Amino acid sequence: MNHVTKDRLSVVTEYRPAVPAIAALIDARREGMAILPHDVTAVVASQARAQLEAARQAMRPASPQMVMGWLKKLAGMVANAPTDEGAVRAAVEAVMEVCGDLPSGVWSATSRQAWCRQPAVNGRLPGTFWPRPAELYALLRPIADRIGREVEGCKAILSVADQKPEAQRAGPTEAERAAVAARMDALRREREAREAEEARVREFGSYMPGNDTTLRGWDLIRALEADLPKMVGDMRAFTVERISMLRAATEAADALLRNTKNG
Repeated sequence: MNHVTKDRLSVVTEYRPAVPAIAALIDARREGMAILPHDVTAVVASQARAQLEAARQAMRPASPQMVMGWLKKLAGMVANAPTDEGAVRAAVEAVMEVCGDLPSGVWSATSRQAWCRQPAVNGRLPGTFWPRPAELYALLRPIADRIGREVEGCKAILSVADQKPEAQRAGPTEAERAAVAARMDALRREREAREAEEARVREFGSYMPGNDTTLRGWDLIRALEADLPKMVGDMRAFTVERISMLRAATEAADALLRNTKNG
């Protein structure tokens, strides 16, 4: 592969992954965690801005010359690389057909090293041989995806960094304090009234004349009315209310039964 082409080879974009602080924020965002203003210090914002520019450059399309330059350097590191002009051009065409949509940033010294450093599979070191296009795509696609995630992640980090801090709100006015206090007092009175009513129900609501738990409807109403003269205070007042509610409910039930029979 020493006679690859007389064309001038394009300079390979040497993409470098984000520093740990930026990578951690990008990963956290991908997992659904929000990036908060206190996470984005001035140093982090500066790193994110530089990484965004580098990642954008790395996402630019790769040219055939760039791919050929990458493959030319790989040829000296592996076995069975194509050597004659026709085989070289055919190899580049095959790789471009499969990997042509991958950005320029994947065609770097780091990705060549990644190919050569692959672990053994069934006693065979795949990185010692010239790659098939599909094998090369499987190696380079995750790198391209990582660059794309860095572009979006760095944008998100910088959008947080560029947010203007909210103006500090002045303390509440006397009128606002008074309104809050009045509302709290009203809520307290409502709670006390509700608790008092619940206590009355617990104390008087289960009363059954003569301890007869079978009384229902009009029988219960008449029995309660008969016991009223014996009652005083809260007990009598609650029973009067109870009789009124029982009467309304019983009359409604009677009306429903009549309608059902007439229908």
